[in-house]
Amino acid sequence: MMSGWRRLLEEESEHQWLSFTAFTIIVIIGAVLIDWSGDLSGVHEGSSLEIDGIVLDSAGDSILYQTEDGIKISHNEMENSAQYATCLEEYEDITLACLGTEGMLGYIGDGGPDCDTEWCQFSIGDGLTATQVSGNGLALLMIVQDGTSDSLAAMWFGDSNPQPIIADYEGIMHLDVVTANDEGGWYVGGSWQAPPNWLGSNPTSPPMFELVLAVTWDGIAAPSIEVIHMGNEGVIHGIFSTDEGYIATGTADTISIIDGKISSLGMSSYSSVGDQNGNVWLFGGIGSETVAIISDDEISVEKLPQPLEIIPTYAFCDDSGMISVHGSDSSDNPSAFSIDSNARTSFTSLRGILDLGFILVSILIISIMGWNIADAIRKGEVF
Repeated sequence: MMSGWRRLLEEESEHQWLSFTAFTIIVIIGAVLIDWSGDLSGVHEGSSLEIDGIVLDSAGDSILYQTEDGIKISHNEMENSAQYATCLEEYEDITLACLGTEGMLGYIGDGGPDCDTEWCQFSIGDGLTATQVSGNGLALLMIVQDGTSDSLAAMWFGDSNPQPIIADYEGIMHLDVVTANDEGGWYVGGSWQAPPNWLGSNPTSPPMFELVLAVTWDGIAAPSIEVIHMGNEGVIHGIFSTDEGYIATGTADTISIIDGKISSLGMSSYSSVGDQNGNVWLFGGIGSETVAIISDDEISVEKLPQPLEIIPTYAFCDDSGMISVHGSDSSDNPSAFSIDSNARTSFTSLRGILDLGFILVSILIISIMGWNIADAIRKGEVF
């Protein structure tokens, strides 16, 4: 068989033009397949979160979602109405929930006889309604409603007589996400609302600008707030830990936070998620044809098999690396799609198979050509 291939590739072979034609056809077919394989692998309809509604948040075995009948929480297929709930958060061995109840946080899964399968509540102090919560050690940081603005309050988890301390900050903030960091504090994201008539803006609808805060708490005084990023008009909707530091994603820009240094990445998104490999995925609005993936300091843009048919509002990555993106379509109906975050680098994907095939065929052709050259040298032929 090898000798047959050798004869086809020999310059003086009578099959020279036949081999050249076959080679050209293979190149053309290969180019078409490579272009086809340029689409992101592992994309399909549906979600790993089997919920009939628009998913708002998820943590552990709990899912917060909206239906025509209002907002509900599902936990191990047990559904509860939660009309004013805003968040779910895994903390230690339990799942916390912002249920919209003044002075209380919900929790489930503590292993006890009462609250392992049923939602219970604990006090967070009088007059406070938490919309987001994050734990770092025994400390809890909460985003709490403060009239038409949001504020931050810190407390110790498990305190029998909780007295949360509210941070002192001037200005109107609308905060949406809080993530614990390795320094014992938190990064908080959302937006800062400009005052009325700010730089000639519409007084009835002042602009809001992307905002990222670094928050620390010594357990005694009020939480300390440092503004580390004030961006263009928009809102920060996600903050994720990576191998290098942290990534904050927003509707106007995306920034990296590495060793206290803030860098703009120049990417906007509607929704985002971190996968199990330390990458952050950014999804655009309806009609978007690509998805951006941030890996360390590198940004790659992958082409989707077809334009997005939904407005993404929430993205989730499970332990197996399956990303589920939820939102609503152009008719405001719930819709979702999934991406296998491991597929784009897998040899079992079309791109991986073609890459492997190209390598093997190239090695085969180069080997045969080298064989012919060596044989010609051995026979004393002149090139």
